[in-house]
Formats: sequence, C-alpha cells, structure tokens
Amino acid sequence: MRYVFMAMLEAKCPECNKKAEVNDDMSEVKCMHCGFSASYDDYIEMMKGKAVDIADNYQASWDKNPF
Repeated sequence: MRYVFMAMLEAKCPECNKKAEVNDDMSEVKCMHCGFSASYDDYIEMMKGKAVDIADNYQASWDKNPF
C-alpha cells in the first residue's frame, strides 16, 4: 500500500482575513470560518483589487505626509 501526502494549499480569506483552503485542482477557494466561497479565478481578481486598494491608500498617505 502506498500513501501520498497532499498538502492543502492555504489562502487568505478576503471576507474574514482568516485561512481559507484551495481545493486540489485549484478551481475553488473556501473559508471554513465565514463560509466564503469563490472560483479560484474570481478569488485572484478579488485579491488583486485588494492589493491595488492597499497600494493606493499607501500612496495617498505618503503624499499627505512623506516623513
């Protein structure tokens, strides 16, 4: 008998910021904490949007008070 260990890929939930799980074929992201669920492609787009928002907020903050 042969056992294969598969590590679960983790992601950050965009709703509650806790750990979410990516299924084995990387088609879906689910959060067991808050119930968030999305296709992997939709999840990536959401996280891209969050990254842009963080960068924009940082830039705006820097522009107001550089030091």
